[in-house]
Parts: sequence; C-alpha cells; structure tokens
Amino acid sequence: MKNIYKSLIAGALIGIGTSSCSNFLEREPLARETASVFVSDPANIDRMLIAAYNPMLWSFQQSQFYNYFIFGDIASDDASKGGLTEGDLGYMQSVQKFQWNASDPMYELVWQKHFAGVFRANNALFALETSKDKISEEDYNQGYSEARFLRGWHYFQLAKMFGGVPLLQTEDDYINITQIARATEKETYDFILTDFREAQVHLKLKAEYDGNYLGRATKGMAQSYFAKAALYSNETAYYDEAYNFTKEVVASGQYALIDFEKIWRLENENGDYSIFEVQFEPSAFHNWNLQSTGSYSNMMTSVRAGTDSEFGEGWGFNIPNKELDALYRAAGDDIRREQTLIYDGEVVYPQDGFAMEIPSEPSDNWNNTEGLASQKYFLPLSEQTKSSIGDHRCNGPSNYRMFRYADLLLFQAELAIKVGKAGEAATPFNAVRTRAGLPSLGAPTLDQVYAERRLELAMEGHRFFDQVRTGQITQRLLDEGFVKGTHEKFPIPQSEIDLTNGIIKPNPSN
Repeated sequence: MKNIYKSLIAGALIGIGTSSCSNFLEREPLARETASVFVSDPANIDRMLIAAYNPMLWSFQQSQFYNYFIFGDIASDDASKGGLTEGDLGYMQSVQKFQWNASDPMYELVWQKHFAGVFRANNALFALETSKDKISEEDYNQGYSEARFLRGWHYFQLAKMFGGVPLLQTEDDYINITQIARATEKETYDFILTDFREAQVHLKLKAEYDGNYLGRATKGMAQSYFAKAALYSNETAYYDEAYNFTKEVVASGQYALIDFEKIWRLENENGDYSIFEVQFEPSAFHNWNLQSTGSYSNMMTSVRAGTDSEFGEGWGFNIPNKELDALYRAAGDDIRREQTLIYDGEVVYPQDGFAMEIPSEPSDNWNNTEGLASQKYFLPLSEQTKSSIGDHRCNGPSNYRMFRYADLLLFQAELAIKVGKAGEAATPFNAVRTRAGLPSLGAPTLDQVYAERRLELAMEGHRFFDQVRTGQITQRLLDEGFVKGTHEKFPIPQSEIDLTNGIIKPNPSN
C-alpha cells in the first residue's frame, strides 16, 4: 500500500543520490532557518524520524549485498548460499563456512547501516529536547517514543550480530566517538530494553494510526520487540515483564493469524498477521549506484533464471536444504512446507503455468546441491515489478516480514515456560500449530516450541540467531566449521578497531 511514509523515504533517497556536497555548500541560501525554528515544526521532527527508518532499506553498497537472510539463514543449518557458482558473491560462502574475515566490507556495512539509524534516532531525540516547549505534548510524546523505538531497534540488530557495542546517547558521545569502547553485551541489552520499554508507553495501537503512518512504530511493535530482546539477552530478570508484554499484545486485538499461504501476497502486506515490516516499493530512479526503495529479496532468493525467462529473473541465493524438507515431512507439515520450499518440476503458481527447473547438483547455471529453492519471496508474474520501472533487478515490491504475529505467539509460549507458567504455553503455541493443520499439544516443551519456530519461520532470517541464543548448535553447523565459543557473534569490523586505535576490542571470531 502506498503511503506518505514510503513517499518521504523515496524523496530522501532521491535527495541523497542527486545532490552534490560542493554544490550545496556553494549555493547562496534563499533563506536562513535556525535550528531552533526548524525543530519547532512537528513536520520537520517527523522527517528526522523517517530518516531513522531509511537505513533499514540499505541492502547494497561497494559491490556487496547485506540482506538479512545472509546472516540469519545462510549461516544456519537450514540453508546454503546458492547463486551461479561457489565463488558467486563469495563473501556469502565465507559466512556459511564460518571463514569470517573482519576486513570483509560486509561487516563494516552492517555496522554503518545500523549506527546510521542510531545516529538519526538520536538526532531526533536531541531535536525534541530543543523544541520541547515549542511543540504540543502529544507531538513530543509521539516523536520521543518513536525515536526511542528506532534507536532500540537498530541497537538490537547490532547486538544480535556483534554482542556488546558502543552506546551513544548524548551529543558529547559523538564528539568523542573514537574514544568510546564497547559496552558489555548485558549493558547493551539493558539499553535496548529500556528504549523499548520507554517507547511503548506513549505509542498508540496499530489501529489508532491512519494509513499514512503504516509501517511505523506502534505500541504492539515496541512491546513485541521488548519480549524478543529479553529472550535474546538471556537475562531472566526481564522474562516476567516480557511475558506480560506478550499478553498485552495478544489482548490488544490488533493482530491475528491468517492462512499461511496468504502472508507473502502483496495485497496482504501490513495486514493483521504483521507486527513489523520493512517497507519496500519499486522506484523509477533505482540503479546500481543508488540505494533504492525497492527490495532485493525477490530477485536474490527467487528460482535462478536469466533475463529471458518467462517467469522472471532470479539469482537463486539462500537455498533451503534437504534436512529442512525432511523435518517438514516428518512433522506432517505440508501447509508450511509447500509455501516455504520449491521443488524441481513444481508448478508454483498454476495461473502462470511454469514448471521450475531446479538441479540437485551444481550446474553451469546454478550452484544448487539440494534440488530446492525458497518460495516465500518468489512472486507470481502478476506481482512482479515491471522492467520499465527503473532497473527491475533488485527493485522488487515485497516488504520484508521482519516480525510476524506467529513469531510473537511462539515467544509468548517460550516465555510462559521460562517464567514457570508452562500451563499457559499451549494456547499461543497451538494457535500457530493448528493454523498449519497440525494437531494440538497439551503441554509443549521448550524443545517443541523451538522446533515449531524453525518450521514456522524458516528462510526468514531468524534461524541462526535462534540457534545461538538457545544453544542449538547442530552437527551440520559444526561440519560447516562453527566453533563453539568463537562463532556465536560475527567479527567486529577491522575498520572500527583501527579507527579507534584499538579502543573497540575484537570478538573471538575476529
């Protein structure tokens, strides 16, 4: 759905891509607006907040992609790299094989992406304090809450990847930025959880915002991320609060499960099943030197095919493996299996009529040893981006389903068990399970909850992080090269260590 939020993101990207610093500095301004006057306008505060969402879209720079699936799926026991050859985008192969290199630009790009989001959220907070007596209490509370959520969200992505990171929250911190060491992982999660807790106080429910706000922070979003971050922190002191937040989200009536196969249809984006989606939309100005508002996920994970393919071009990365297929079959889980995996010879969309050709060993066209492909972001022709809209490669229409209601329900079940209320775990757990056509379980165990998460959320960028936080390091990971005590966190970018003259310390994986 088109909304003002997406339009402003596009406008910001156009401005970033087409303006020249030298031209801007040389131009005589038509009017001079002081910072105080600028931030006294709520519309300008809103633009600053939208700028903090923008890095979520960043997926390509310096000839490298850094999509969420690279770290969450390819590093996990669910998937392999795929692509044309083993060397095609070889840095992804290094992720899969745990041959990580701190000097690889990929890690620096992820670091920069989310610290840019932190910086922009902090800028909004600084501006709000400057303008506090010039704007309404309602505008202040909204802006403050949204900025706290955004800062917490970007820090959460950093903590998942790297563990403890430098915590920046004052203007002096930015002046002295090269002198600030990493916080501990516990301190980082304490900071994140405080941001999410503060954010949820004044954010409204999803239905209380109009359509122009679609895709932005809500009370349910902040409460859901508090629960998720609490579990990732492994700090049991947060679990009761987190569990209560999951119950508030459920009781709010803002969310619901829908048929599994409908989740990835464009017409259902931001629907009842959705707690948070990164908003993508094809843009006419996309090219390889400019960040786009279009998605890279559609192209990169679709069935590999050339530009002359009748069913659309795909690059065939993020290949689900036979072990995942076997897990679905052993569970009798055909509904989710059929929406998650594509098989050789399968006609995915009858209205299109094309049978997929998927090799089970490397070919001249596809480094695929599984005979499978990923379906969730593989679109029917009726939903594919027209080639006349910019560069249609990596300019797809699908939002990234970052946090679904089913994910929250399974977190609720997990927390119920962990806070000693195992009898309450069955209701949220079975809501997800029966929607997949599977029988209810009377008293699910943690292992059953974890198994359900794997089947529900496969190929959505969560599995590796789930494995690390729950200690589910399987033999497949060990065979790929995972070393316990080393590969739980990705390497700190060497550039950041050098920039701070070693004040920022490396991870064991460096």
